[in-house]
Amino acid sequence: MPTELRPITMDDVGPLHKVKVRADQDDFVAPNAVTIAQARFETGAYDFCIWDGDQRVGMLALIDMSEHEDRSEIDAPDGAYIWRLLIGQDAQGQGHGTAAVAFAEDWARSRGHRVVQVQAVAENSPAIKLYQALGYTLTGKESDGEVQLEKVL
Repeated sequence: MPTELRPITMDDVGPLHKVKVRADQDDFVAPNAVTIAQARFETGAYDFCIWDGDQRVGMLALIDMSEHEDRSEIDAPDGAYIWRLLIGQDAQGQGHGTAAVAFAEDWARSRGHRVVQVQAVAENSPAIKLYQALGYTLTGKESDGEVQLEKVL
C-alpha cells in the first residue's frame, strides 16, 4: 500500500504514542507524544500521521519558518523545516521516510517556499545518508549538537 500522510487528529494520539523507534535510535528523535504536545505550542508547526494502509507507522512534524516566532540564525526565514520525522521500528526501510520527505517538499512548495531544511543528530548517519540521497546537502552549520542539511526546491 502507498504511504499516506494526514494531519494528526485526536484519534491518532494514542496509537502514535505506541509507535517507537529501535532502542539504539532513542537519542535521535523525541517520542511522538512529546512532538504532538509541543506542536500545539510552536508557532508555524504542523504535524502529520504517516499511514501504511490502515496502520499508523510514524509521524512527521513541519514548521513553516515564515510563521515561526523563534527562528535561530541558521533557519531560512522563508523556508520549511522538517522538525521531526519518526518511523516506527517495524516500518523502517520500507520507503515511508522517503515518502514523508517528498510530502514535506510538496507541502513547502504549496506554501511558496523554495528551501527545506532539516537537522539530524551528528551520530545519526543513517538519517543523514537518507537526506543526502534525497538531494539534501550539509550546510556546515550546527545547532544543539545537530548538523543542518537543506535542499533548494
